[in-house]
Amino acid sequence: MAPKRIVIVGGGAGGLALASKLGRKLGRSGRAEICLVDKSPVHIWKPKLHEVAVGVIDQSIEGLLYRDHGLKNGYRFLRGEITGCDPHNKQITLSKVVNDDGEALLDERHVAYDCLVLAIGSVSNSFHTPGAEEHCIFLDNLESANLFHQKLLDNLLLLDETSEKLSIGIVGAGATGVELAAELYHVLESVKDFGYLNIDKSHLEIHLIEAAQKILPALPDKVSAGAQSVLDHIGVRLHIGVQVKEVTKEGFVTQDGGIIPAGLKVWAAGVKGPDMLQQLTDLPINKRNQIEVDACMRVKGQEYIYALGDCSAMVMDNGKAVPPRAQAAAQMAETLYKNLVNRLDGKAEQPFRYRDYGSLVSLSRFSAVGNLMGNLRSRSLFIEGYLARMMYMSLYQRHLASLYGWFSALVYRFAQRLLKWQRPKLKLH
Repeated sequence: MAPKRIVIVGGGAGGLALASKLGRKLGRSGRAEICLVDKSPVHIWKPKLHEVAVGVIDQSIEGLLYRDHGLKNGYRFLRGEITGCDPHNKQITLSKVVNDDGEALLDERHVAYDCLVLAIGSVSNSFHTPGAEEHCIFLDNLESANLFHQKLLDNLLLLDETSEKLSIGIVGAGATGVELAAELYHVLESVKDFGYLNIDKSHLEIHLIEAAQKILPALPDKVSAGAQSVLDHIGVRLHIGVQVKEVTKEGFVTQDGGIIPAGLKVWAAGVKGPDMLQQLTDLPINKRNQIEVDACMRVKGQEYIYALGDCSAMVMDNGKAVPPRAQAAAQMAETLYKNLVNRLDGKAEQPFRYRDYGSLVSLSRFSAVGNLMGNLRSRSLFIEGYLARMMYMSLYQRHLASLYGWFSALVYRFAQRLLKWQRPKLKLH
């Protein structure tokens, strides 16, 4: 039976791209009803959340409103968070939606589907470290990025009056932690232009803590070394090979009993599926809260349920898992789009093949580093500086193209640039 109502849960890089393409292909023509579910009304590309957190970008400019985008791209948007899945009756349960005062706006609802796609993404893994949930901000969504931004503004106001030091601790020197540290120094160098006359980068103390023996542990040594050189130059204090055993109000307690002081604390270490996936008891969930899928992204044991992106656990032919990266989610969305159209047309589905195109890390205005994968003697090509920065920006442009199409994405990006030209360079409100 060909699916007629396709429900996609999760409006991240993979889920939104899939809804956009299916909406334009099937939704506009009425061949299928495409429905996208997300607990937030606004989409921000996850690799840019750290820029929202420090105020480098404004969500009113960079943010995409699902409801408006859905009307223009042939899909329907439903706001809510999935709390249950009933494969037998082909329906999911969405929790009630509340306002800022805790008042219910929408009651719990049941949404029927013919085909379900779970693209809920991932969250940082605290590994049950005592105090982490209580004292740290996890930059996993727009709400937490805005929370960090507000706390940063409060500390900037205090700094301008007292000229004391602001100590920020970041656990996890993956891409998020490294990029956040660099952006924070950029902000502190720029705030004088916005009336904070008593603040400069000497008032900022950033501790970047990594349990592995190098920063960016998943990337090649040359990329890691290039990023470390930049962070050392701008003044980030690196704690490499250091494990955090507890988080307190004062800072981070390390395995050897030392304390790394931090007034503002961020946890950006480890990746796992959202805890709510444990509630989906009819689906195969592994120890990292990921949904086990086959080579076509179909949830094991289910005919009409798929999962893609960080929330899915797919083992490749080489025995390794598909990595939880934005490029993997984008590739999975493209393959699943083709497979769902094929399924509707009665054609066979094709297995997913992941291709690693390399990794790029932005170090704010200071630099960028990365490696590009290709056929260069089966080796990667290390790039840095301006070229790496341009390549990094092109990744965002590709993301926009998956949402709007290439021509509309170029127009959209040009409009964003015009708006930024007329607005402050930092969001300090």
